[in-house]
Amino acid sequence: MNRVPFALLAAGAFMALTATINPAAMAQTDPHQPTNDGSAAASVTVPPGQVAPGVDPGTSMANGGVQSNIQATQQQNAANQAQYQSDLAAYDQAMQAHGHAVAQQDVRYARQKRAYADAMEAWRMQDYACRHGSNRACNSPAPDPANYY
Repeated sequence: MNRVPFALLAAGAFMALTATINPAAMAQTDPHQPTNDGSAAASVTVPPGQVAPGVDPGTSMANGGVQSNIQATQQQNAANQAQYQSDLAAYDQAMQAHGHAVAQQDVRYARQKRAYADAMEAWRMQDYACRHGSNRACNSPAPDPANYY
C-alpha cells in the first residue's frame, strides 16, 4: 500500500508542473515583430502570444545586401565569361594563323626537297658525263638546288 500513494503523489506533482508551464511564454518572440494579442486579423492563423508574420528590418537589410552581392557576382561572372570567350576566339585565330604558316612551311619544304633531289640527279648525270670523258661536265660547277625551285 505504501507504493500506491507514492505513485499518486508523483503523478500529481507532474500534473501540477505541466499545468504551470505556459506554452506561449516558452515560444520565441522577436522584438522587431508585433505580437498577436488576438485582436489582429492574423489571430485566425497565429495563436495569441506567437509572433505574427511581418518584416524584420535587419533581415530585410541583410537580404538586400545579399541580393546586391549576388547581382555583383553575376555581373562579374558575365564579364569573366565574355573575356574567356574572347580569349578562346583569339587562341583559335592564333592557331589558324599558325596552321596556315605551318602549311606554307610544309609546301616550301616539299619544294626545297624536290629541288635538292633534282639538283642531285643533275649532279649525278654531270658526274657520270665527267667520268666518261666530257671536259665540259668536268669544268661545270655543281648544280645549285636554288635553280630548281
